Amino acid sequence: MEKRQLVLLFGCSLIPWTIGNGIMPLLPVYAGKLGASSAESGAYLAIAYVAITLGALSASWISGRFGRKGPLVAVGLLAVPLTWLTGQVTNLWQLTAVTAALWLLGGMGFALTSILAGLYARPEERGRVFGVLSMTGPVGALLGGLAAGPMVDGWGFPAMFLAFALAALAWPVMALLVKDARIEQPGSQKEASSELSPELGGMFWLLFAASLVVMVANMAGVLGRSLVMDNLGFSAAAISSTGAVGGAVSLPFGLVAGVLSDRLGRKGLLAFGFLASALGLILLTFAADLWHFWLAISLVTVQNAVSGAVGSALVADLVPQGALGKGMALFSATGWLGGVVGFAAVGVAIQAAGFSATFFGAGLLALAAAGLLLKIRVGKTGG
Repeated sequence: MEKRQLVLLFGCSLIPWTIGNGIMPLLPVYAGKLGASSAESGAYLAIAYVAITLGALSASWISGRFGRKGPLVAVGLLAVPLTWLTGQVTNLWQLTAVTAALWLLGGMGFALTSILAGLYARPEERGRVFGVLSMTGPVGALLGGLAAGPMVDGWGFPAMFLAFALAALAWPVMALLVKDARIEQPGSQKEASSELSPELGGMFWLLFAASLVVMVANMAGVLGRSLVMDNLGFSAAAISSTGAVGGAVSLPFGLVAGVLSDRLGRKGLLAFGFLASALGLILLTFAADLWHFWLAISLVTVQNAVSGAVGSALVADLVPQGALGKGMALFSATGWLGGVVGFAAVGVAIQAAGFSATFFGAGLLALAAAGLLLKIRVGKTGG
């Protein structure tokens, strides 16, 4: 892959990750200020993740019919006013609608970027390419986390969303400069629809299931962290700092794991990330001081970075190019599908069982996801 193309794809991924990771720790707090309970906050975020899931899944259809560059530009353009509007809402229903629309665009954008990366990356460099792209999450968490909390503490939520809307202007500009790729299509659309699902294969679906389960578990950390820290009296800057610290700590893991996976195989490194998440979630059971939350969320973020690099490269290994769009879109949707289930369940679990039991149960679920990886059998390239 040309360096220019990789840099542009990095930028197209970094902008939405910075916005998303910057505001995500504060969204439950923002919803609470509009009158939402913990269960309602969970339902609100679950709806947002339904939208981001639909966005990711629709990227396969969009990619096959309209290409990737034009839709990526359109997504970036629409994200600007929606980001600003998020700071103008006055009740929970308005917040839910605007957030869902913004998350829908984010899901499309992330999936389209991954599809382009998968099409342009050669087999021997997939780990490195996706490792570089996996850094956008931690870098975005670092930049967004450092900026969001202080802006809210100093000027309020509307000013924070305005600042992120202005930053989003760079997204469609970079998307305009991206090169698109042509995919050889099957002989007919009917053949394509009947052949794509079988081509994904059983090993892909095991990977999909493992990723989905660990992402469901991770939502306990995402939602529960914000709610428990708010209950303990932490400021918005302190809450958002957990994302920034997690991003800084996990920053090298995606790239290093991606590069190593090209040489050492992918499954073991992916399991390492899942185990890190399990440890982080269990640590949240005992968290009380700020550094406890920093450490726990850093471990969860390590899993996200490793999965983004190694998991995406493994999908490219397992799935033929003709089904790559569908495979990448489905795999990228596991994080969002996990959010749908996880947020809805975690909000209810916290009200019913409390924070500690919810965090511990989520840690066990992440361990179960690591167990699913043992059943995956891959060839020499993806081993």
